[in-house]
Amino acid sequence: MKKRVYTFLEIVFICVFIFAAYKMYTIIANYNEGDEIYEDAQSTYTSSDEENEDEELKIDFEKLKETNKEILGWIYIPDTPVSYPLLHTNNNQYYLKHTYNHTYSDFGSIFINSTSSIDLTDDNTIVYGHNTKNGSMFGSLKKYKDNDYLKEHPYIYIIYEDYTYTYEIVSEFTTDTSYKVYTTMFDTRQDFRDWQKEMYANAVNNYGEIKPDGKEKIVTLSTCTSRTETERFVVIGRLINTEKTNQGE
Repeated sequence: MKKRVYTFLEIVFICVFIFAAYKMYTIIANYNEGDEIYEDAQSTYTSSDEENEDEELKIDFEKLKETNKEILGWIYIPDTPVSYPLLHTNNNQYYLKHTYNHTYSDFGSIFINSTSSIDLTDDNTIVYGHNTKNGSMFGSLKKYKDNDYLKEHPYIYIIYEDYTYTYEIVSEFTTDTSYKVYTTMFDTRQDFRDWQKEMYANAVNNYGEIKPDGKEKIVTLSTCTSRTETERFVVIGRLINTEKTNQGE
C-alpha cells in the first residue's frame, strides 16, 4: 500500500515538474521572441549619432507607416530600454497581445489609450505598456522609485513625423485603475490644476515645489505591477518643449 502511494505521489510530482518546466520554457521563449521583434524594430527604423548624445533619435517614418498605419511615432527615454513604436487603435485590448507588426505576443505594444487624442492635445494623455520581468517595454519604469535613476533619466520624448514632444518627469507612484490619474480631460482649468497638485503630491521622489498652471499638457505612462489585477505604477511627465522633428541627414 505504501509503495503504491509513493508511486502515485512520484507521478504527481513529475507531472507538476514537467508542467512548471513547460511554463517556464514558454515564458522564456515568448520573452526571447518579443526582444527579437523590438530589437529588429530599433535597428530597422531608428538611427542616432553615438558621438553626439544630444542629437535627436532619427526615425524612418516611411518604413514605419508601411509596416502598420496605426503607428503614430516613437516613444523614447534615452539610456533606458524604452525606445519603441507608439501605437493607437480604437480599443485597448488588441495591442496588449500584439506587437507593432501584428505578431501575437505577450509583449504587446506601447500604445496610447483608445479614447485619447492622438495629437497629444488632451490635458492628460495615457500611454500603456507591459511590465515585463526582463525590464523591456515598460518593465524599467519601476526604477523611477529611485531618485538617482530619476536624475539620470528625467525626460520622456514622443517623436512624431512633424514634431518632437519633450516631457519632464514630475511624479511617479503606485495606484489603482479606478484612481483619478486616468482622467484625461477636465471641465475647468481649476479642476486640472487641482488634479495636477494631487498627482505631484503623490510622488515617491521629492521634486520640490512644482506650481501647475492648469494649461501644460501631461503624459502618464502606465504599467501593471503583477501584484493585483488592478494595481498599476505610473510615471507622469509635463510637456516642456515642442519642436520641429529634425529628420534630415
